[in-house]
Amino acid sequence: MPIITNQATLRTSVADWLNRTDLSNDQLDQFIEMGEAKIYETLRVPPLEKLSSFTVTVANSSITLPSGFIEVISLEKSGSTKDEDIILGRVDEKTFANNKVTNAYIRVGGNLLLTDGNGEQKASGTYILRYYKADEPIGTVDSGTEVTTQFILDTEYEVILFAALSVASIYLGDGEAEQKYNELLNRKIGALNQKEKLASLKGGQFSAAIPYPGI
Repeated sequence: MPIITNQATLRTSVADWLNRTDLSNDQLDQFIEMGEAKIYETLRVPPLEKLSSFTVTVANSSITLPSGFIEVISLEKSGSTKDEDIILGRVDEKTFANNKVTNAYIRVGGNLLLTDGNGEQKASGTYILRYYKADEPIGTVDSGTEVTTQFILDTEYEVILFAALSVASIYLGDGEAEQKYNELLNRKIGALNQKEKLASLKGGQFSAAIPYPGI
């Protein structure tokens, strides 16, 4: 059984791998938090996919992005039948501002601005956003009130271990270790992303595995 199951055991493992006993819990937690942010820059797998429905009004013609949002997968206006559903296209800000592009969107800060079927920023109706969402912070797992499962910690804990070690190595000024842990992290994320692509092409389902049972 893996010994990394929560924030406390992750802290211990990071300190053990670094062979350091002088790092505080606050420092280790910062390495973990920054490691999480590092992971979500490139990890794109089904367990991070979410769906949200929004009622858009002409008054603002926009969607407020959900908490933990990483990246849009698709944005769809829901019609009365499946044949009437409309997939919106993302455009750049210049195109959005200077041209009447129908059923388009751009991201501005924490919002998506939308155009309607006439290219006007007067969209309304029900919109379905499919997107990648970061897991809740690992620190919430210990609380027992907000999170019951967390993909990275529960299934792919070596990803956060390598990410935290990479960040810690920067703090400790160890360039060789940073390079090593970055390579391990990138290999793991690359393998997970590639597994998703292959599963999609073959019509199969993505499944995660624990390749380092001794950690």
